[in-house]
Amino acid sequence: MEHFAPVVTSPRTSPHQNLTGAKRIVKDLTATIHTSIQQWNNIHIHGVDVLKSITAMKFDDSFPEGLQELCDTLEKDVDRLDQVVSNLKLSFQQMTSAVSLHRGPEKLFKTWGNERFVEIAQLIYEVYKKEADLKRKILENVAHDYQDSWKMLHLAAWVHQPMIPHDLNVSLESLLIETGHR
Repeated sequence: MEHFAPVVTSPRTSPHQNLTGAKRIVKDLTATIHTSIQQWNNIHIHGVDVLKSITAMKFDDSFPEGLQELCDTLEKDVDRLDQVVSNLKLSFQQMTSAVSLHRGPEKLFKTWGNERFVEIAQLIYEVYKKEADLKRKILENVAHDYQDSWKMLHLAAWVHQPMIPHDLNVSLESLLIETGHR
């Protein structure tokens, strides 16, 4: 007859347990921020195509057939970008509340101090707000500018998103890693 040794269990909790409280809220808000940025990127890409069509159509100070429809389409894109910014603002505000409700000195997740989550959410909201404001200015001017230099400026400013720092993606990815999404 064989003898079996008892199974040794670890006193540690499973890393895949369901989160509750502030941890759950912060993790969910991180997912919401990521989804909002993905929505932004899709709208941004669509806007590039619309803006290219507008700049290709403008040769002088006249308003050619079809320009108004393209401008209306671009306006809808900018309105949708403003909605994404509103969602990012709400996520930032909720992140602030969730972190402030967390009691105790322990960290919410792995390595970050609790305020770091708020800092990143605020940074993301603020830079996308500035970029949305720039895109609104482009929308307001693109149909009126027909000189090549202005058309190129509008297109380049839309495509390159100068208000969004290049290293912001690193901050977003760090947030996703810290909360266990990656």
